[in-house]
Amino acid sequence: MDSIILHKFNIPVKGVKKKTIYHFSDTHLTEYDSLSDAAEKEKAIKQTAAWENVRYSFISAYNEPFTDAQKITGKEHFENLIKLSSEGDAVVMAGDILDYVNGANLRIAEKGFASLKCPFISVCGNHEKADQIPETGAVSVMKKDVQTIEFDDLIIIGFDNSKRIITENQLNALADTLKKGKCTVIALHIPIMTEDNEEALRRAGEYFQLNYNGCPKENIRFIELIKENSALVAAVLAGHLHFNNISHITEGVTQYVSSQGIAGNINEYTIGE
Repeated sequence: MDSIILHKFNIPVKGVKKKTIYHFSDTHLTEYDSLSDAAEKEKAIKQTAAWENVRYSFISAYNEPFTDAQKITGKEHFENLIKLSSEGDAVVMAGDILDYVNGANLRIAEKGFASLKCPFISVCGNHEKADQIPETGAVSVMKKDVQTIEFDDLIIIGFDNSKRIITENQLNALADTLKKGKCTVIALHIPIMTEDNEEALRRAGEYFQLNYNGCPKENIRFIELIKENSALVAAVLAGHLHFNNISHITEGVTQYVSSQGIAGNINEYTIGE
């Protein structure tokens, strides 16, 4: 598909059978359909027009690719990214799949999630509200503050940090997962500020970082746990920034932030050996 901008990465890990993980975020669905009332339709039209400008402002600011092929709707990008992701062994959706929660956006997400032929994680972003997500269906995973995919030799664990906090429950879940001694991939919406992305995230503001000044002690302990277990943590996957960002939380632990899915961006990781 010409609309997809595919970023490929290789993460060699001894003892892990080679797997393909797809990772995207920030498709910002702003849709209405035949079941929408007038108010829902009006908001969808307004937000869709707004995002046509917003996505291009990020593209311009960070000099990322954008051609006529990317000038399609968030819905079309989401459907294309889901189709590609089904070819992988697992999918990580790192938040803001929906621009806001309404009936039409949920129906599109439900159809897409349900069509996936592999396990997936979809953490809430700051545009999504877990308490507004249905209790049933494929989209119900977004209600969870912790989500896990476990293979024999690899664990992918996702956390809802959409409010820029890590809870005690999430901290315990990470600690318990790492005690299993398996290779671990961590998924978040809000990225961690590191020494080699500090300038970009400070310029963007505290809204775009998990370890901001005055953040809860659990946030800091969460990052410390990752550093202390660098031999196990293969990668951290995040979203939110709307531009590609690759940095190092500590030696051996790379954080990959996917650029905006609303412009067709998706990351592909080959992990293992």
